[in-house]
Amino acid sequence: MVTKEAKKIGRAVAAIQVVSEMGDKSTLAKLAEDSDELVVAGGGKSNLGDATYHVKRALETAEAFGLVKLVRPTDVSVTRVKK
Repeated sequence: MVTKEAKKIGRAVAAIQVVSEMGDKSTLAKLAEDSDELVVAGGGKSNLGDATYHVKRALETAEAFGLVKLVRPTDVSVTRVKK
């Protein structure tokens, strides 16, 4: 889901962007796909493994701030707590 005009973007920034723009519920896999799409749209190469890593780190940070709740152990599902 690329919602903005394509520009060159790094993986960490793409991960933060998709986490900050996510709806009320999502999964790690979906957010990683969206993050990877942003990087590719900006001219980068697809690497879902790296995208997943960066999104997971962004989600864990958001969870530490009380912004999202992560449900484990399989594919991490995410519920937004605060905006």
